[in-house]
Amino acid sequence: MISTSRLVLALVAAMCLAAGVRVLAQDHDHGAHEEDKEAAAKAKAAEDAALELGKKTWIDKTLGSNERACVTCHENPKRPDLDLKGVTAKWPRFDEHAGRVLTIQEKFVQMQSRNLKAEKTLPLGDERWTAIEMYLRSK
Repeated sequence: MISTSRLVLALVAAMCLAAGVRVLAQDHDHGAHEEDKEAAAKAKAAEDAALELGKKTWIDKTLGSNERACVTCHENPKRPDLDLKGVTAKWPRFDEHAGRVLTIQEKFVQMQSRNLKAEKTLPLGDERWTAIEMYLRSK
């Protein structure tokens, strides 16, 4: 037979052990939570930087050879039909000029070449195209 004092001692030891395991688990969760917060902060900083680059690229007149930027046509009060609000949700889609389905970045390159008359276009995947895409998504 186990004495009452030994039983109480065993219960207290079991409770302490269980509490210790919970404390360790909480410490582990806290560490994971801190890593998640750091990853989220890093992602937000990268996205904010891309958004800033997108705004700058959107108004960059060096993208073309005729001192025009994307903003020249696409934020022209006389041409509200060229506003690009919500456009990122519509791509990829068929493009009549290309005769095939294009991604939005392929359309950007096409517009830079055709409308901005660029001597040299930014390559697909360039961070500035991604940044413009992010900027347009924010509008």
